[in-house]
Amino acid sequence: MNLLVMGLQWGDEGKGKAIDYLAGNFDVVVRYQGGHNAGHTVYFNGQKVILHLLPSGIFSPRTASVIGNGVVVNPLQLVEELRNLQSLGVDTGNFWVSHRAPLIMPFHQELDIVFEQSRYHQIGTTRRGIGPAYEDLAGRRALFVGDLLDPSRLRRKAEVLNEYYNRLVRAYGAEGTNVSDYLDEYVQAGQFLRSHITDTTWMLNRRYRDGHLILFEGAQGALLDIHHGTYPFVTSSNPTVGGVFTGTGLPVQALNRITGITKAYATRVGEGPFPSELSGPRGDWLREKGGEFGATTGRPRRVGWIDLVALRYAVMINGVESLFLTKLDILDGLESIPLVCGYRIDGREVRDFDPSVEFLERVEPQVQELPGWKGSVAGVRAYDALPAEARAYVRAIEEAVGVPVEYVSVGSGREQTIKRKLKSWKVEELES
Repeated sequence: MNLLVMGLQWGDEGKGKAIDYLAGNFDVVVRYQGGHNAGHTVYFNGQKVILHLLPSGIFSPRTASVIGNGVVVNPLQLVEELRNLQSLGVDTGNFWVSHRAPLIMPFHQELDIVFEQSRYHQIGTTRRGIGPAYEDLAGRRALFVGDLLDPSRLRRKAEVLNEYYNRLVRAYGAEGTNVSDYLDEYVQAGQFLRSHITDTTWMLNRRYRDGHLILFEGAQGALLDIHHGTYPFVTSSNPTVGGVFTGTGLPVQALNRITGITKAYATRVGEGPFPSELSGPRGDWLREKGGEFGATTGRPRRVGWIDLVALRYAVMINGVESLFLTKLDILDGLESIPLVCGYRIDGREVRDFDPSVEFLERVEPQVQELPGWKGSVAGVRAYDALPAEARAYVRAIEEAVGVPVEYVSVGSGREQTIKRKLKSWKVEELES
């Protein structure tokens, strides 16, 4: 069965570990949206590796790793990641990138900085050009990975856009970019990537028809979706389930199951509403213990307790059938663990999530406290060996969102993942 693994919060849920854990069971892993603003952390032979573009399944030797047409690609970043993995002894010969994936150019990165500085509200982008590259795609003026293989075509298209954007950014006092300063490096990247560039839409469809098992890898999280997230504090693409099909060219029948990833608590990078956010010493403690610093930017992440109102919404709009719960071990030793189980606004209680800023900035989170557990769960390998309090915490999440927790992660290693046996997808029919 083909599986989608996607984030259900504001990104950083642990998708890298989950994909790395699952990839060996699939023939293909395909990334369908986002850019190198993503940061997926994987441990390979005990070494921490951060991927920004490459699918996390790249470490599985028999699995083809694919970047679909829905991903915006900085080719210099992609070459750097491939060379780094090759230096670690990872075989990258089974990696492919769509010739229809839009390119991120240097002027996109400059635009990103100018736009972020000129907004009346800062969004907190990574300033890596992702948004402007998607704007060019929607504006029907994008450059594509396939253009790297034709230097004259690349120069012709780049010069037109470069001059157009130089006039814009210079009005804001920026210097602008020169095609000659980067064209050779982009052409060289194209030559390095030549053997990996292909029509991934046809490749994926042929493999699907041949019965190959496909794992879809999302970046960011559902609450950052440009249509369904906390707009305008969102990403520029669709991490939600619809992005799978537009970002790969596969039909809806190619997706059989959806697993959503959530931390045992919540984090957010950048600006935007965050009802369960913690500040002060307790927030500092959770951030430090969880290592909550951005894999892409190094920025400290905002932290808070798990928000079951927001999580139920993300499960609903994506048709999520099971959860992959990460970082349960970070909650070790707490006397009690709060969960946000509802909101209060204008004197009334609400349990339906509205992603609008106007709504979320006014709500008061309603908190339920559950008993914590003593000792560490990091060494636990069976669900029924978890402390009763930890299992009660998992059960509370399941009952709130209406789907079972299928995987529980208790550490960063592959082996620190507990797979539960599920008789069905109904919460009331779980086995330990």
